Formats: sequence, structure tokens, C-alpha cells
Amino acid sequence: MTRFVINVGLFLFFVFSSLLVIIYVGLLYDKITRPTFKNMNDGEVIWFGLLALVLATLDFLIVRRFIRGLKK
Repeated sequence: MTRFVINVGLFLFFVFSSLLVIIYVGLLYDKITRPTFKNMNDGEVIWFGLLALVLATLDFLIVRRFIRGLKK
């Protein structure tokens, strides 16, 4: 039962952090194509990008764990 709860928690984390990474990619696209578009300054974009990078790395580790679990 606890393994099921952990897997559900990891899945939810994966979904929400993937959404954040997708939002960041859209934000970065707007920032590159329209530099005068001021929804976030450059420093905020960099910090948000670092957070998205950490979340994407954690997502990769979670997916790798699921794939290894399926092979067993």
C-alpha cells in the first residue's frame, strides 16, 4: 500500500513539474522573440530556468525509476 502511495506521489510530482517546464519554455520563447515583452525581468527568467532545470532532472530520474521497475 505504501509503495502505491509513493508511486502516485511521484507521478503527481512528475505531472506538475512537467507543466512548469512547459510553461517555462513558452515564457523563454516569448522572451527571445519579443525582448521588449516585460512579463519577467532577465534575473527572474534565469532563476525560473534553473528551477525548471532541476525539476526536469528530477523528472528524468523518476521516469528512469519507473522504467527500471517495469523491467523487473
